[in-house]
Amino acid sequence: MSNHKASAFETFNIKEFILTALSYKYLYIVSFSICLTAAFMINNFSPTVYEVNSIIEPVENNRSTLMGSNDLFSGLGALAEARNLQNDITSLNSFTLIYTTLNKLNLEVGYFTKTRKIFKQRYQNYLDSPFTVNIDKSHIQPINAKFYIVILDDLCFRLTSSEDKVTLYNYIDNVIVSEHNVLEIDTICKFNEIISNKNFKFSVSLNKDLYVANPKNEPVLYFEFYHLDALTLQYLNKLEVEPVNIRSSLIKASFRGDNIDLTIDFLNKYLQTYLEDNLSKKNKIAINTINFIDSQLSDVSDSLLISETKLKDYRSSHQVMDISFQGQQALEQMTEIETERSTLQIQERYYNYILDYFSKNQDVSGLAPPSAANVVDPILNTLILDLLALNAQKSNILSNNTEKNLFLGQIENQIKLQQKAIIENVTNNLNTLDLTINELNYRSEKISREISKLPRTELNMVSMQRKFNLSDAIYTFLLQKRSEAAITMASNYPDYEILEPARKILKTILSPKIILNWLLALFIAFMGPTIIIILIIYFNEKVTSTSDVQHITDRPVLGIIYSNLQKTDNVVPESPNSPIAESFRNLRSALFLRLKSEPLKVILVTSPQPQDGKSFISFNLAASIASVGHKTIILDCDFRRPTLHKKFKESDKPGLSNYMANHTTIDKIIKNTFDENLSFIPAGPLLPNSSELLESGILDDLIKTLKSKYEYIILDTTPAGIVADATLMMKYATKILLVCRNNHTRKDVFTEVINNLNTNKFTNYDIVFNDQNLKRSQYSHYNKYYRKKQNI
Repeated sequence: MSNHKASAFETFNIKEFILTALSYKYLYIVSFSICLTAAFMINNFSPTVYEVNSIIEPVENNRSTLMGSNDLFSGLGALAEARNLQNDITSLNSFTLIYTTLNKLNLEVGYFTKTRKIFKQRYQNYLDSPFTVNIDKSHIQPINAKFYIVILDDLCFRLTSSEDKVTLYNYIDNVIVSEHNVLEIDTICKFNEIISNKNFKFSVSLNKDLYVANPKNEPVLYFEFYHLDALTLQYLNKLEVEPVNIRSSLIKASFRGDNIDLTIDFLNKYLQTYLEDNLSKKNKIAINTINFIDSQLSDVSDSLLISETKLKDYRSSHQVMDISFQGQQALEQMTEIETERSTLQIQERYYNYILDYFSKNQDVSGLAPPSAANVVDPILNTLILDLLALNAQKSNILSNNTEKNLFLGQIENQIKLQQKAIIENVTNNLNTLDLTINELNYRSEKISREISKLPRTELNMVSMQRKFNLSDAIYTFLLQKRSEAAITMASNYPDYEILEPARKILKTILSPKIILNWLLALFIAFMGPTIIIILIIYFNEKVTSTSDVQHITDRPVLGIIYSNLQKTDNVVPESPNSPIAESFRNLRSALFLRLKSEPLKVILVTSPQPQDGKSFISFNLAASIASVGHKTIILDCDFRRPTLHKKFKESDKPGLSNYMANHTTIDKIIKNTFDENLSFIPAGPLLPNSSELLESGILDDLIKTLKSKYEYIILDTTPAGIVADATLMMKYATKILLVCRNNHTRKDVFTEVINNLNTNKFTNYDIVFNDQNLKRSQYSHYNKYYRKKQNI
């Protein structure tokens, strides 16, 4: 079987294939009709999907030398260096970022218009809805339920909804309250009035600038409430963020949607939100520093005010304006000690702030670095910056809604270890500070004893002046650091800027692609039937062309008999002007040429299988030979299923089987026909042992006698592929005609018969191709000619 299939393609004939395809023209017509109709429907009724793009580029760090050398915020540069392109692309794909953008655009309500045409289309209204829905987010709302609105006039409208499986959603807590609820509403409402029941609560306001009354063709208007998480996921799937190219640091963000204005606004707002979020993260350290300084300034400000008031009052009441040289010297020494002590106290406060922060807060993002308190501790500064960097990585992973990320647990363990290291470092520093402060206290007490030797008035003034100077120095220092932090925050900018925002003029239509759809429809319409035809040819086990015959037999076809379109099998005598009668005359001429040198002409007609048309061809071939004056006899040797007597309209008794079984004389079995040159011997009654009788040579004398009386003897035998009778009678034949019927004879049976002929060394055979459609042949243009000839 596989050999036949392979041969079908090895002998592929493009002309024959085209003729075969033309016979399936109605299949092509149906295919083109369906495909072109489908393309028309898709191009005209499917929603248009747009894609817009926006490009952002990294901002170069052109910070001034003053700000770049500021030790207070040296940690910001280290965090910025940790940024890379892939991390930024991951941040841009953040679930939280899209969620925030949707909230800013108030997209929790969707507005739609549906046409009333046969093929209903749905359009999303954005910024052009004739009404606006105001949600009471403190009340549960039904999500994904359609609320239909019919605007009656400027004051009222009709609200309808009928849903069987409604989900109730709490916007504030962002949770689903219940599912599978029934919603039924049909009521007349007024604009700007609260509409509520246990399942919803909202109001509807009319946008008079956008509403145009059109009672004849009023579209169907409706709105839906959305689950924000589900809506965020939908938008996330429509978003694509990637580098412009492999070597570029530019990032391209693409978003697709079926409303061009909404698509553009979302993408631009989304990128703007990302830049604002990026800037807020960069300002977080500066904000924490300012908050820390503000908490210290309140105490220092009160202390400074009290010291200043006491000093003024004392000078005024005791009329003391200056201090002696000895007192001035002691004051300077004491001031120096107090300044150093205040620095250590600030450090101590900061260390206690660190311990207190870790004990009360789980989130470390609000932790101020050591430089914020003028604490010069490079080791602690590095530890805290590393902790902030780890926390930033954790925030990026969580912002992408990937709680099950494999690296999340590892990062959390690193954060815990980093906190432990910071606590140990701070504890050790506090112990060191205690020793240093004790030393300063000793020196302070020693100078205090020297100051105590001064006059009491001067002594008291020295003490007051010392407290005032100390408070003033601390207050001035804190104000300076707060100003520096504010200047730094004001000079910060996002890591990226929008190079090319999304624009309407640069939109791309993703679907429907009209030209591509038409071309695709034409391609499918053509290739669909073509593939079907190829599969039919490939899996067809029957002979369908003369090329198949020539490939199997490796010899040309002797004659082609066209399909019988007449109402009778006796086409030669009854329809002599028909194409099929002409094909028999062609077969006759070919036989005359082949048998020209043969003195005795015995033609055996057989076929590989039943219904191939061997008896039909035997009858008409005999009639054609007799019509030109050759004395011809035809024998019905098909003892299994004889049919020639029906064609001659004669009785089948007595016949050849009577001669074989009862030795009936030859004259009694020969019958005359419609042509004086044509005689006929029927098969006679069925014989149970015809093969054995034939093998015994019982017909030898009969054939010998007939040869002496007739010029042509035609033997119509049994099919050669089923019964042995045909093979046994081939010894009498001058020429063997093997009939092969178009689209009926199986290739494997035909091949087996040919192999048997070659095995038995019968080389005097030729092939007759039967039932060829004239319209599919090379002579198809003669079809009209034969019709006219028949009508004459």
